[in-house]
Amino acid sequence: MAHAVREDATFNPDNPRKSEYFICQMRELFLESNPNLTGDQQDRIHTVLRSIVKASIREFGFSLLCLSFLKNSDDTAKFIDDINTEVYHTRKEKKAKEAVVVEQKEDRNERELAKHLLSDYYQYTRPVRNYSSVLNVTVQPQIYNLVEVNEQNEQIKILLWFPQSWKDDYLTWDPKEWNGIERIIIPKSQIWIPDGYIFNTVEETEPLENHNARVRYDGRVEVDFNKLVDLTCPMSVLSFPFDVQLCALQFGSWSYQAHAISFNVLDTFVPKKSKNSEWDIVSFNATKMTTKYGDTLGGFNVYEEIFYYLELRRKPLYYIVVILLPSFLIVTVSNVGLFTPHGVHGDREEHVSLGLTTMLTMAVILDMVTGQMPRSAEGIPLLGMYVLIEFVISVIAVLVSVVIIFAHERMLYLDATPPYWVYKLFSDECKMSLEEIEEDFCSKPADLVQELRFCMEEIKRYLDEQEGTEKNRIIWQRFFSWADILFSIFFFVANCLVTFYMFFEFIF
Repeated sequence: MAHAVREDATFNPDNPRKSEYFICQMRELFLESNPNLTGDQQDRIHTVLRSIVKASIREFGFSLLCLSFLKNSDDTAKFIDDINTEVYHTRKEKKAKEAVVVEQKEDRNERELAKHLLSDYYQYTRPVRNYSSVLNVTVQPQIYNLVEVNEQNEQIKILLWFPQSWKDDYLTWDPKEWNGIERIIIPKSQIWIPDGYIFNTVEETEPLENHNARVRYDGRVEVDFNKLVDLTCPMSVLSFPFDVQLCALQFGSWSYQAHAISFNVLDTFVPKKSKNSEWDIVSFNATKMTTKYGDTLGGFNVYEEIFYYLELRRKPLYYIVVILLPSFLIVTVSNVGLFTPHGVHGDREEHVSLGLTTMLTMAVILDMVTGQMPRSAEGIPLLGMYVLIEFVISVIAVLVSVVIIFAHERMLYLDATPPYWVYKLFSDECKMSLEEIEEDFCSKPADLVQELRFCMEEIKRYLDEQEGTEKNRIIWQRFFSWADILFSIFFFVANCLVTFYMFFEFIF
């Protein structure tokens, strides 16, 4: 039967029926040459023949006609040797292929992955496979430090950390094929980066320009931008140095409209270590809105923009200690000094000099305050207004002191008699009156009383002539001394009330 095998039984891997027929023909020829095999051995030989033929017959392609010579044992042994040789070579080739696969897996490191991702990458268009898809960019700015606040130029300088993340459809891979690599670092200059920009900047620099992007296997890309920006910030200084400033930071894409890029705004973050010696950061909030801008073609461009609002509160301690308290104390001491006699006789020679010195001091302080403030049409800052009011109080106090000095000198020069009410208030005459003396003299003899009365009249006339001027001087001195005390108290209370009224809501 074996000699009658048809020539068209040649193995054909694309025809399963012919392949199975070929295997059965080989099994029958082999069993005719070895009739002593058991049933289990025959089944095992059939399985071995199936695996051998399927693994190697494609490469040999011989016909079943050659199997007709396997009737004797020599041919059978030769066939078995040939089969063993082919099995050996098949296993060797398989091991070689496995070694190549293992070697390829060992070569799949971060460097090869980066080369694989960037080999056909185009960085000048949005990394989306569908043009109509909107690319979502997640942003979360962080204020690292408030560098400077320039009130005169109405600008602030801040150091920003500006993390941004998005999905790049062309930067994906399977970690199983790349030895479990899930993240790699790629220079940001090699991939597409959103063109986010802060519109109200005067100057923007990046201290770290050549930094990298973190890329995840699912295409998520994250870049931490580090920006040092000067922002325009219109300032309201009416309540200086207790003012609170609100600065806006306008951020958005410079080129891509809302249908191309959309922003996902996360909660802003201000690190606790972000401190400034003069300002406290009260809040840093974000608001997203859509804005239309007209183009040159008669249409509109629609952009998504994010407005970040930075609220700053000034620390007033420096200005309280350096300007507010000294101004209050200088004016208070000056007012007390203006109405205090410089001697036991009530001399006031240095009052005008002290007042002029005080006014000069207040003018210098006012210049210091206004020199630090922007020239705004809103009005004078609170501290500047206070110094100006203190200056006016000093001027009024000097004028009142000059009027008192002038009036006192005129009263003495003209030897004016004090009014009756002044005399009653400030005269402490303790001498015995003439009537009391006369009553005492009535008990004396008539001649002696007459003589004594004449003497008393002469003495009275003499005293009136000699002491009239001195008595008036003393009364006027007492009157103007009390006027000094009253005006000193008045200006002190007025100064305290002005200070309390102007700064009550900020201090208390």
